[in-house]
Amino acid sequence: MAGIGFGDNYDVKAGNGLGPVTRIVTVVNSGQTQAELDLAIQNLTNGVTISNVFYPGATVAGMTALADTVHVALQGGVAPEGTASSYATDTTVTVVATFDQA
Repeated sequence: MAGIGFGDNYDVKAGNGLGPVTRIVTVVNSGQTQAELDLAIQNLTNGVTISNVFYPGATVAGMTALADTVHVALQGGVAPEGTASSYATDTTVTVVATFDQA
């Protein structure tokens, strides 16, 4: 695409613009409080140890919420552990989409 005075803003480069790997996860807890959500996000960022296995955290790139379901974009790390209450009491984290540049 041609543009006057925009330099190389129109250069086409390989990649999805989402980093090496980005996962969209849902954080669900019926009647979730702000403290429970804060704890779940903190643990998604810092990582958790479940049954002596460490699941590294990731960078939170964005969030949106609808009632008790919060959608979080996580960049990097590994897929979150899916067992209920792994990140906060009565909270379930589920990967719903993965964008992998590889």
